[in-house]
Amino acid sequence: MVNYKPKDFAELLGVSVKILQRWDREGILKAHRTSTDRRYYTHDQYLQFKGIQTENDVRDV
Repeated sequence: MVNYKPKDFAELLGVSVKILQRWDREGILKAHRTSTDRRYYTHDQYLQFKGIQTENDVRDV
């Protein structure tokens, strides 16, 4: 699984790091945290943000 630092993830999304931090605080796009409390984001979060279905989104109905 690919993990992104906030700066790299912000560039992918075309937003600033400050926006990512605000979204994390507001629960819009929650960051994962390392054991040292640093934020990071996953490739699945990127796909979900872009509206691309991931394996984890597929559910039997």
